[in-house]
Amino acid sequence: MVTLRPYRAEDQETVVALWWRSWHSIGHGLRHPQPLSDWRTRWANEIVPGQEVVVAEDDGVVVGFAAANLSAHELTQIFVQSDRKRHGVGGQLLAWARQMMPAGFCLWTLEDNVASRAFYERHGLAAGGTRVNPVNEMSTIEYRWTPLPGGHP
Repeated sequence: MVTLRPYRAEDQETVVALWWRSWHSIGHGLRHPQPLSDWRTRWANEIVPGQEVVVAEDDGVVVGFAAANLSAHELTQIFVQSDRKRHGVGGQLLAWARQMMPAGFCLWTLEDNVASRAFYERHGLAAGGTRVNPVNEMSTIEYRWTPLPGGHP
């Protein structure tokens, strides 16, 4: 059974490796312009100190994670191990984001990330504007979640 728990420092290598593999599984031949070492640095110096991070764990194995910049109302990262996609892990991570940011939030994903875009739309997020991501210089699209009146997702 998959459970969510707060991120711990000892999760770093596992989470960064999952992030790297999952991001690169978005499309055949997709390559990030920065090396894995830059991802580790960004994780340790930017994401962990300034954001809330949760991991999805199944029988002691990390199978996904999410990071949220609560002050900006932005879900900055949501990634699931490739072989665990379409098993409810992403839905649990989105539910965590809704709980952490009950007034609503946004996230950005690659425009070419068709599977994630469909996932967000199935879960009630609305597509918005586009921009070029300053880190990877790829086109991204914004998705927003706004709670319905009465507090229902």
